[in-house]
Amino acid sequence: MKIAFSQSSFSNKLNIVIVVALLLLVGVFQKKHDDFGPPFTTKLSLAKRNLLPPTILPYITFGYDNIIADFYWIRAIQDFVAWNGKEGFYIGYFRNIATLDPRFEYPYLFSILTIPQNQALVKDIGPLDEVAKVAEKGIEAIPTSWKIPFYLGTQYYLFTKKFDLPEHYLAIAASRKGAPDGVYLVYTSFITKKASPTKDKEYSTSRDLISVIYNNTDNEIIKSLAGKGIQINYITQLLDKGIPAYKAQYHRYPKYVYELLAVHFIALPDVFLENFDIQINLFDGSFKITEKKEG
Repeated sequence: MKIAFSQSSFSNKLNIVIVVALLLLVGVFQKKHDDFGPPFTTKLSLAKRNLLPPTILPYITFGYDNIIADFYWIRAIQDFVAWNGKEGFYIGYFRNIATLDPRFEYPYLFSILTIPQNQALVKDIGPLDEVAKVAEKGIEAIPTSWKIPFYLGTQYYLFTKKFDLPEHYLAIAASRKGAPDGVYLVYTSFITKKASPTKDKEYSTSRDLISVIYNNTDNEIIKSLAGKGIQINYITQLLDKGIPAYKAQYHRYPKYVYELLAVHFIALPDVFLENFDIQINLFDGSFKITEKKEG
């Protein structure tokens, strides 16, 4: 007895076989490429990844670009928990994804919010500039997306406290059809504050930008990142006022944040210090807030 398959059924099965084989092939290519770099030492300890360069990807995907982009996206999420925030390889995932599927919006947003955030302590906008190069592909490829330029403009303002680049990207976001009202309100407010910037306006601008992100996403990861940003902006404002007050009162800068709490110059949410460290420079009163790593 012969078993007959319809042409469409056979075609579907053939496509599945091709996709599986292709994923295995790319995995093999990537594994061989990884062999030239240090491997994982533990599940949550990542030294470095040597990713395939985006220039060769079009020659090995055989038209299944979206599927391979998903493959890289899954690996990016898996490696994020192990990435130390310093190695430059991590942005390679997003270069590859943008090359293969430039209309895949979420990886742009994730990279904008996470890669520069991990570099914030050294005040280096180099990683943000690299992320911007990738994000520009998304801005061009997804003309309906207000989020990519808005998120990018927000990060440039948070990192530099300058106006030119943030204004450029916020203007693009405000020009996108369907952008929420908050985008227009923040953009016009941004232009107004640019004319006469003050420290208090800096805090309110940062808060307003992050709040638009927080209030206009259903994605729990983005909402969590934005929520932390709002909280850190508020604590930064408290510390900027509390540390000079302590210096004026006691003729020295505080060594620990607990000294500020003890004299009631600041108040922190109960769980804040469970999740974040605050380091204060004894010589100039500058400080940095870092999120504690799990594990």
